Amino acid sequence: MSGGRPTRPADDGAVARARPATVLAQGARFPLGPVETPVPPVTEATTVLFRDLDAMAPVDRDSLARQGHDPFAGFYYGAVGTPSSGALARMVAAANGLAHAVIAPAGLSAFIAALWASVKPGERVAVTDAVTYSLRWHLDRRAAAAGIGIDYFPPGIGAGIRDVLRPETRLVCVETPGAFTFEAEDLTAVAGATHAAGARLLVDDTWSAGLHYRPADHGADLVLQSLAKLHAGVAGVSLGAISTGDRALYEDVLEETALQGMAVSADATQKAAVAMQTLAVRLAAQDRTIRRLLAAVAALGVAGLRLLHPAMPGHPGHEIWARDFTGAGSLFSLVVEGGSPADAAAIGRGLSLFRPGYGWGGAVSLVSPFLAGDGRTVSRPPVEGAGLRFYAGLEDAEDLVEDLCDAICRAGRAGA
Repeated sequence: MSGGRPTRPADDGAVARARPATVLAQGARFPLGPVETPVPPVTEATTVLFRDLDAMAPVDRDSLARQGHDPFAGFYYGAVGTPSSGALARMVAAANGLAHAVIAPAGLSAFIAALWASVKPGERVAVTDAVTYSLRWHLDRRAAAAGIGIDYFPPGIGAGIRDVLRPETRLVCVETPGAFTFEAEDLTAVAGATHAAGARLLVDDTWSAGLHYRPADHGADLVLQSLAKLHAGVAGVSLGAISTGDRALYEDVLEETALQGMAVSADATQKAAVAMQTLAVRLAAQDRTIRRLLAAVAALGVAGLRLLHPAMPGHPGHEIWARDFTGAGSLFSLVVEGGSPADAAAIGRGLSLFRPGYGWGGAVSLVSPFLAGDGRTVSRPPVEGAGLRFYAGLEDAEDLVEDLCDAICRAGRAGA
């Protein structure tokens, strides 16, 4: 105890230095008087009462920036942060091997905060053509209308990004692997060229959740993750996060969430913290499942049916994935080369365990249709045609293998 207030335990340094599974299992410990709880309490508070006038924290950037690092420092107004959201922020930052994290209501909210903290009207942002559709929507429909220039570039560009950057470019955004088609990016090369041009690098790392890949180790300044996916999809809550090792950059993003009213629910942050305790175990199980699924579908030898996943030899960026990643993410796609939506649907309708749905990351395996390359403006996908994107959940791997392989055979694709 210090000044009558609970403090973090003395052995927190041991947890911080531990391996990812240990960091996640113990990262939500929260002090309550002389004891701890393994998860943070739900602190619902729009009104915060102080001992006296002199103890009141001023409503300014400095008070805001003290949040998220000590359980109670900077707690002055629930709409801009509570001990619950601070506990989740510390957990997310630790999982990414970084010092700071900002929690937002959704992955898109987190991106918006990072974008507007980095780029102003009249400046530019460079974005991979394989970025997820929600980020593209905000850029094309809101950021561009506000006077921010958008330059898309092909996935797999590497050091060639230098030819895309302009003097006004302030931010480069990469999703690796790319959405739906999963091209892996040589992030070290992108980071080198980006920093040489005086810009920041933001990386969407939702696919690996910070466990199969550490973007900051390859030069990322900002790491974006939709916590509604792998981190907390099993809890059914919507949250997002931006992590960084730069204190000033952290303060810029945090201030942006406050200015844009991006309040997060204390209940949602607690649920996310509980879900994250099992993240490493879940991803390890899903890694085994996805490898089994990829091998089983490849063994069918189906002509005209293309598997898209960076663990597949010959896939764009496979060598980069093998060099830089430690695991196989739980998303992959099947594309009927030159096929129509009806061709892809013939496979999808034969599935029983892979359920049609959006919002991957939970326990249930999902499937959703897409057109390869849909929405792209400056690049072609690895294969043209209609496809299905799959998410491998927590069911038995052999059940999922049988479900998918039987659906492919019933659709008449095997041996086609």
